[in-house]
Amino acid sequence: MIPATVLFCVMTAVVFSQPCIAAQREQAKYGGGECAGCHGHVRKLPQAHPDTKVMNLQSCKRCHTKENREIREKLPGSHYHLLANIRCEQCHGKDHELKVPTMEQCVACHGSTTKLAEKTKGVKPRNPHFSPHYGTELDCNFCHHQHTKSENYCLQCHSFGFKTP
Repeated sequence: MIPATVLFCVMTAVVFSQPCIAAQREQAKYGGGECAGCHGHVRKLPQAHPDTKVMNLQSCKRCHTKENREIREKLPGSHYHLLANIRCEQCHGKDHELKVPTMEQCVACHGSTTKLAEKTKGVKPRNPHFSPHYGTELDCNFCHHQHTKSENYCLQCHSFGFKTP
């Protein structure tokens, strides 16, 4: 009885994972602001929004400034990466493995955690990249999620806040 149940679970996982794998391979064709790579033909932006296919992060920032329609905290990290022409496979490998990138992968592009903490030392009320608990070594993924909205990990215990891109 148990082997049949295990076989059923494995077959179900294989059948239902195929669309996911196909979608990931399809994403490799898209870049920048081509929303269809992940969202298909479901429109996520307002009708009046300019076409994003030829946009990059700098073109988004022309309208989305800190003073006007800020996008920080509103987009998952993957959007920022795609708009900077960083493809999925650069973090997830050619086969699009479904694992979370490691800190080593993050610092390979973003620089050392010590240098990052130095860049953000003026952020108030506290430097988000230096913790009295973890120093500069808190895993990037605790705050910066790639496929969901990022979060302020420190809010689990503390009440100070800052925007987490």
